[in-house]
Amino acid sequence: MELRISDYHQGKLLLKNTYPDDFDAGLVIDEREHHIQNGSYTIFLTEKWFYGTHISFAKIKSEIPTEIYFENSVEHAVFLFCLTGEIKCSNVSQQKIAALATNQQYISSGGFNNLIVSFSNNTEYLYLQLTRQHYKNLTGHEFSSDIAIYSSVSIEPEVRLILNSLISQKSLQRIKKISIESKIYELLAFYINKPNTNSTSSLKKHDIDKILLAKKLVETDIQSPNSLMELSRQVGINDYKLKIGFKELTGYTVFGYLNRVRMERAYQYLSKDKKTVNEVAFLVGYKNAQHFTVAFRKMYNILPGSLNKTRLIQEKF
Repeated sequence: MELRISDYHQGKLLLKNTYPDDFDAGLVIDEREHHIQNGSYTIFLTEKWFYGTHISFAKIKSEIPTEIYFENSVEHAVFLFCLTGEIKCSNVSQQKIAALATNQQYISSGGFNNLIVSFSNNTEYLYLQLTRQHYKNLTGHEFSSDIAIYSSVSIEPEVRLILNSLISQKSLQRIKKISIESKIYELLAFYINKPNTNSTSSLKKHDIDKILLAKKLVETDIQSPNSLMELSRQVGINDYKLKIGFKELTGYTVFGYLNRVRMERAYQYLSKDKKTVNEVAFLVGYKNAQHFTVAFRKMYNILPGSLNKTRLIQEKF
Protein backbone atom coordinates (compact mmCIF):
# COMPACT_ATOMS: atom_id res chain seq x y z
CA MET A 1 0.00 0.00 0.00
CA GLU A 2 1.45 3.33 -1.01
CA LEU A 3 0.65 7.04 -0.63
CA ARG A 4 2.21 9.75 -2.78
CA ILE A 5 1.71 13.50 -2.38
CA SER A 6 2.90 15.87 -5.10
CA ASP A 7 2.61 19.52 -6.02
CA TYR A 8 0.00 19.38 -8.78
CA HIS A 9 1.40 22.20 -10.95
CA GLN A 10 5.12 21.57 -10.43
CA GLY A 11 4.85 17.78 -10.51
CA LYS A 12 7.28 17.76 -7.58
CA LEU A 13 7.04 14.74 -5.26
CA LEU A 14 6.54 16.01 -1.70
CA LEU A 15 5.99 12.77 0.19
CA LYS A 16 6.00 9.03 -0.48
CA ASN A 17 5.01 6.47 2.14
CA THR A 18 4.70 2.71 1.92
CA TYR A 19 2.55 0.81 4.43
CA PRO A 20 2.13 -2.87 5.26
CA ASP A 21 -0.92 -4.66 3.89
CA ASP A 22 -4.09 -3.52 5.68
CA PHE A 23 -1.96 -0.97 7.62
CA ASP A 24 -1.05 -3.86 9.94
CA ALA A 25 1.37 -2.54 12.59
CA GLY A 26 1.04 -5.48 14.97
CA LEU A 27 -0.03 -4.74 18.53
CA VAL A 28 0.97 -1.07 18.51
CA ILE A 29 0.49 2.08 16.43
CA ASP A 30 2.99 3.27 13.85
CA GLU A 31 3.36 7.05 13.67
CA ARG A 32 5.17 9.54 11.47
CA GLU A 33 5.42 13.30 11.40
CA HIS A 34 6.24 15.30 8.27
CA HIS A 35 7.16 18.93 7.73
CA ILE A 36 6.84 19.81 4.05
CA GLN A 37 7.98 23.23 2.82
CA ASN A 38 7.41 24.11 -0.81
CA GLY A 39 7.42 27.70 -2.04
CA SER A 40 4.40 29.57 -0.69
CA TYR A 41 3.01 26.79 1.49
CA THR A 42 3.94 24.59 4.43
CA ILE A 43 2.32 21.29 5.40
CA PHE A 44 2.57 19.82 8.90
CA LEU A 45 1.31 16.25 8.66
CA THR A 46 0.99 13.65 11.41
CA GLU A 47 -0.22 10.17 10.59
CA LYS A 48 -1.02 7.10 12.68
CA TRP A 49 -1.93 3.63 11.48
CA PHE A 50 -2.71 0.20 12.82
CA TYR A 51 -4.59 -2.80 11.44
CA GLY A 52 -7.29 -1.66 9.03
CA THR A 53 -6.99 2.00 10.03
CA HIS A 54 -5.08 5.09 8.93
CA ILE A 55 -5.55 8.56 10.46
CA SER A 56 -3.87 11.74 9.29
CA PHE A 57 -4.10 15.22 10.74
CA ALA A 58 -2.72 18.12 8.71
CA LYS A 59 -2.16 21.83 9.10
CA ILE A 60 -1.53 23.68 5.85
CA LYS A 61 -0.27 27.24 5.88
CA SER A 62 -0.43 28.89 2.48
CA GLU A 63 -0.10 32.44 1.19
CA ILE A 64 -2.14 31.62 -1.92
CA PRO A 65 -4.59 28.83 -2.93
CA THR A 66 -2.63 25.59 -3.27
CA GLU A 67 -3.24 22.39 -5.26
CA ILE A 68 -1.82 19.06 -4.17
CA TYR A 69 -2.11 15.71 -5.96
CA PHE A 70 -2.84 12.73 -3.68
CA GLU A 71 -2.30 9.21 -5.01
CA ASN A 72 -3.45 6.28 -2.88
CA SER A 73 -2.87 2.78 -4.28
CA VAL A 74 -5.98 1.25 -2.67
CA GLU A 75 -9.52 2.59 -2.19
CA HIS A 76 -10.91 2.61 1.34
CA ALA A 77 -13.95 3.85 3.22
CA VAL A 78 -13.09 7.49 3.89
CA PHE A 79 -14.09 10.14 6.43
CA LEU A 80 -12.74 13.62 5.69
CA PHE A 81 -13.29 16.42 8.19
CA CYS A 82 -12.42 20.04 7.33
CA LEU A 83 -11.76 21.63 10.73
CA THR A 84 -10.75 25.08 9.49
CA GLY A 85 -10.29 26.67 6.06
CA GLU A 86 -11.55 25.23 2.78
CA ILE A 87 -10.90 22.00 0.87
CA LYS A 88 -11.94 21.22 -2.71
CA CYS A 89 -11.41 17.77 -4.20
CA SER A 90 -11.63 16.79 -7.87
CA ASN A 91 -10.47 13.86 -9.97
CA VAL A 92 -7.87 14.04 -12.73
CA SER A 93 -10.64 14.93 -15.20
CA GLN A 94 -11.35 18.04 -13.07
CA GLN A 95 -14.76 16.71 -12.01
CA LYS A 96 -15.63 18.02 -8.55
CA ILE A 97 -16.00 15.34 -5.88
CA ALA A 98 -16.23 17.42 -2.70
CA ALA A 99 -16.09 21.05 -1.59
CA LEU A 100 -15.81 21.58 2.14
CA ALA A 101 -15.77 24.73 4.25
CA THR A 102 -14.87 25.02 7.94
CA ASN A 103 -16.64 22.40 10.09
CA GLN A 104 -17.89 20.31 7.17
CA GLN A 105 -17.37 16.63 6.35
CA TYR A 106 -17.22 14.22 3.44
CA ILE A 107 -17.94 10.51 3.78
CA SER A 108 -17.66 7.96 0.99
CA SER A 109 -17.11 4.27 0.36
CA GLY A 110 -14.54 4.96 -2.36
CA GLY A 111 -13.57 7.10 -5.35
CA PHE A 112 -11.09 9.01 -3.23
CA ASN A 113 -7.75 7.47 -4.07
CA ASN A 114 -6.37 9.74 -6.84
CA LEU A 115 -7.34 13.35 -6.26
CA ILE A 116 -6.42 16.94 -6.93
CA VAL A 117 -6.98 18.70 -3.62
CA SER A 118 -7.15 22.49 -3.38
CA PHE A 119 -6.55 24.30 -0.11
CA SER A 120 -7.48 27.91 0.55
CA ASN A 121 -5.09 29.83 2.80
CA ASN A 122 -4.74 28.15 6.22
CA THR A 123 -6.50 24.81 6.54
CA GLU A 124 -6.70 22.01 9.09
CA TYR A 125 -8.22 18.62 8.36
CA LEU A 126 -8.51 15.13 9.80
CA TYR A 127 -8.70 12.21 7.38
CA LEU A 128 -9.70 8.73 8.51
CA GLN A 129 -9.40 5.69 6.24
CA LEU A 130 -10.73 2.24 7.06
CA THR A 131 -10.02 -0.69 4.77
CA ARG A 132 -13.28 -2.09 3.50
CA GLN A 133 -12.57 -5.50 4.97
CA HIS A 134 -11.80 -3.99 8.37
CA TYR A 135 -15.02 -1.99 8.27
CA LYS A 136 -16.92 -5.17 7.45
CA ASN A 137 -15.15 -7.02 10.28
CA LEU A 138 -16.13 -4.29 12.75
CA THR A 139 -19.77 -3.94 11.72
CA GLY A 140 -20.68 -7.14 9.89
CA HIS A 141 -21.86 -5.11 6.88
CA GLU A 142 -20.56 -3.49 3.73
CA PHE A 143 -19.79 0.21 4.19
CA SER A 144 -22.29 1.59 1.67
CA SER A 145 -25.20 -0.35 3.16
CA ASP A 146 -24.69 1.18 6.61
CA ILE A 147 -23.78 4.83 6.21
CA ALA A 148 -25.27 7.51 3.98
CA ILE A 149 -22.69 8.94 1.59
CA TYR A 150 -22.80 12.70 1.75
CA SER A 151 -20.71 15.83 1.36
CA SER A 152 -20.59 19.41 2.63
CA VAL A 153 -22.61 18.52 5.72
CA SER A 154 -21.80 20.24 9.02
CA ILE A 155 -19.82 18.21 11.53
CA GLU A 156 -22.16 17.34 14.37
CA PRO A 157 -21.06 18.43 17.86
CA GLU A 158 -20.97 14.80 19.00
CA VAL A 159 -18.56 14.00 16.16
CA ARG A 160 -16.45 17.08 16.87
CA LEU A 161 -15.81 15.86 20.40
CA ILE A 162 -14.66 12.48 19.06
CA LEU A 163 -12.32 14.20 16.59
CA ASN A 164 -10.86 16.36 19.36
CA SER A 165 -10.09 13.20 21.33
CA LEU A 166 -8.41 11.59 18.32
CA ILE A 167 -6.28 14.68 17.70
CA SER A 168 -5.19 15.22 21.30
CA GLN A 169 -4.54 11.55 22.12
CA LYS A 170 -1.25 11.26 24.08
CA SER A 171 -1.50 7.89 25.83
CA LEU A 172 1.26 5.29 25.93
CA GLN A 173 1.54 3.11 22.81
CA ARG A 174 -0.52 0.04 23.78
CA ILE A 175 -3.13 2.14 25.63
CA LYS A 176 -3.19 4.69 22.80
CA LYS A 177 -4.24 2.03 20.30
CA ILE A 178 -7.11 0.90 22.55
CA SER A 179 -8.19 4.49 23.16
CA ILE A 180 -8.17 5.43 19.47
CA GLU A 181 -10.01 2.26 18.52
CA SER A 182 -12.73 3.05 21.06
CA LYS A 183 -13.19 6.53 19.53
CA ILE A 184 -13.47 5.05 16.05
CA TYR A 185 -16.15 2.66 17.34
CA GLU A 186 -18.01 5.69 18.74
CA LEU A 187 -17.72 7.42 15.39
CA LEU A 188 -19.03 4.43 13.46
CA ALA A 189 -21.89 3.92 15.91
CA PHE A 190 -22.90 7.56 15.49
CA TYR A 191 -23.06 7.36 11.70
CA ILE A 192 -24.66 3.92 11.56
CA ASN A 193 -27.42 5.03 13.93
CA LYS A 194 -27.87 8.38 12.20
CA PRO A 195 -31.14 8.65 10.25
CA ASN A 196 -30.53 8.64 6.49
CA THR A 197 -32.28 11.78 5.29
CA ASN A 198 -31.41 10.84 1.69
CA SER A 199 -33.79 7.87 1.79
CA THR A 200 -37.08 7.90 -0.06
CA SER A 201 -39.62 10.10 1.72
CA SER A 202 -43.40 9.90 1.70
CA LEU A 203 -43.56 13.71 1.70
CA LYS A 204 -44.32 15.69 -1.43
CA LYS A 205 -41.68 18.05 -2.78
CA HIS A 206 -43.56 21.25 -1.89
CA ASP A 207 -43.98 19.98 1.68
CA ILE A 208 -40.29 19.11 1.88
CA ASP A 209 -39.39 22.64 0.71
CA LYS A 210 -41.59 24.14 3.45
CA ILE A 211 -40.12 21.90 6.12
CA LEU A 212 -36.57 22.76 5.02
CA LEU A 213 -37.54 26.44 5.25
CA ALA A 214 -38.76 25.80 8.79
CA LYS A 215 -35.42 24.13 9.54
CA LYS A 216 -33.60 27.22 8.29
CA LEU A 217 -35.79 29.48 10.42
CA VAL A 218 -34.98 27.38 13.50
CA GLU A 219 -31.27 27.78 12.75
CA THR A 220 -31.61 31.53 12.13
CA ASP A 221 -33.34 32.61 15.33
CA ILE A 222 -32.18 30.57 18.29
CA GLN A 223 -32.50 33.45 20.76
CA SER A 224 -36.27 33.93 20.32
CA PRO A 225 -37.55 30.78 18.62
CA ASN A 226 -41.10 30.47 17.32
CA SER A 227 -43.60 28.01 18.72
CA LEU A 228 -44.49 25.04 16.53
CA MET A 229 -47.76 26.73 15.58
CA GLU A 230 -46.05 30.03 14.67
CA LEU A 231 -43.42 28.20 12.66
CA SER A 232 -46.03 26.25 10.72
CA ARG A 233 -47.89 29.48 9.87
CA GLN A 234 -44.70 31.15 8.64
CA VAL A 235 -43.85 28.36 6.22
CA GLY A 236 -47.43 27.59 5.16
CA ILE A 237 -47.90 24.03 6.39
CA ASN A 238 -50.12 22.65 9.15
CA ASP A 239 -48.43 22.00 12.48
CA TYR A 240 -49.07 18.23 12.45
CA LYS A 241 -47.46 17.77 9.03
CA LEU A 242 -44.55 19.98 10.11
CA LYS A 243 -44.07 17.96 13.29
CA ILE A 244 -44.12 14.58 11.53
CA GLY A 245 -42.21 15.72 8.43
CA PHE A 246 -39.48 17.52 10.39
CA LYS A 247 -38.75 14.34 12.32
CA GLU A 248 -38.72 12.31 9.10
CA LEU A 249 -36.29 14.62 7.30
CA THR A 250 -33.90 15.48 10.14
CA GLY A 251 -34.26 12.71 12.68
CA TYR A 252 -35.12 15.33 15.31
CA THR A 253 -38.25 16.97 16.66
CA VAL A 254 -38.38 20.72 15.96
CA PHE A 255 -37.34 21.59 19.48
CA GLY A 256 -34.87 18.73 19.67
CA TYR A 257 -33.21 20.24 16.61
CA LEU A 258 -33.32 23.72 18.17
CA ASN A 259 -31.51 22.34 21.22
CA ARG A 260 -28.90 20.69 19.03
CA VAL A 261 -28.25 23.93 17.11
CA ARG A 262 -28.04 25.91 20.36
CA MET A 263 -25.50 23.51 21.84
CA GLU A 264 -23.45 23.38 18.63
CA ARG A 265 -23.28 27.19 18.48
CA ALA A 266 -22.48 27.31 22.19
CA TYR A 267 -19.61 24.88 21.70
CA GLN A 268 -18.15 27.09 18.97
CA TYR A 269 -18.60 30.29 20.99
CA LEU A 270 -16.85 28.75 23.98
CA SER A 271 -14.05 26.85 22.28
CA LYS A 272 -13.21 29.13 19.36
CA ASP A 273 -14.35 32.61 20.42
CA LYS A 274 -13.54 32.10 24.12
CA LYS A 275 -16.72 33.85 25.25
CA THR A 276 -17.87 33.55 28.84
CA VAL A 277 -20.59 31.14 29.90
CA ASN A 278 -22.98 34.01 30.65
CA GLU A 279 -22.38 35.57 27.22
CA VAL A 280 -22.93 32.26 25.45
CA ALA A 281 -26.06 31.46 27.42
CA PHE A 282 -27.57 34.75 26.22
CA LEU A 283 -26.41 34.30 22.62
CA VAL A 284 -28.05 30.88 22.31
CA GLY A 285 -31.32 31.93 23.91
CA TYR A 286 -31.10 31.09 27.61
CA LYS A 287 -32.22 33.68 30.13
CA ASN A 288 -30.70 31.66 32.95
CA ALA A 289 -27.03 30.67 32.67
CA GLN A 290 -27.51 27.81 35.11
CA HIS A 291 -30.20 26.27 32.90
CA PHE A 292 -27.80 26.57 29.97
CA THR A 293 -25.02 24.87 31.96
CA VAL A 294 -27.32 21.94 32.79
CA ALA A 295 -28.34 21.55 29.12
CA PHE A 296 -24.75 21.78 27.89
CA ARG A 297 -23.51 19.22 30.39
CA LYS A 298 -26.35 16.88 29.46
CA MET A 299 -25.34 17.10 25.79
CA TYR A 300 -21.52 16.87 26.13
CA ASN A 301 -20.94 15.51 29.65
CA ILE A 302 -18.60 18.44 30.39
CA LEU A 303 -19.08 21.85 31.99
CA PRO A 304 -19.17 24.71 29.44
CA GLY A 305 -16.58 26.70 31.38
CA SER A 306 -13.98 23.97 30.86
CA LEU A 307 -13.79 24.78 27.14
CA ASN A 308 -12.30 28.18 27.89
CA LYS A 309 -9.33 26.51 29.52
CA THR A 310 -8.14 24.35 26.63
CA ARG A 311 -7.71 24.85 22.90
CA LEU A 312 -10.17 23.02 20.67
CA ILE A 313 -7.42 21.77 18.40
CA GLN A 314 -4.21 20.96 20.23
CA GLU A 315 -0.83 21.83 18.78
CA LYS A 316 0.29 18.23 19.05
CA PHE A 317 -1.61 15.43 17.32
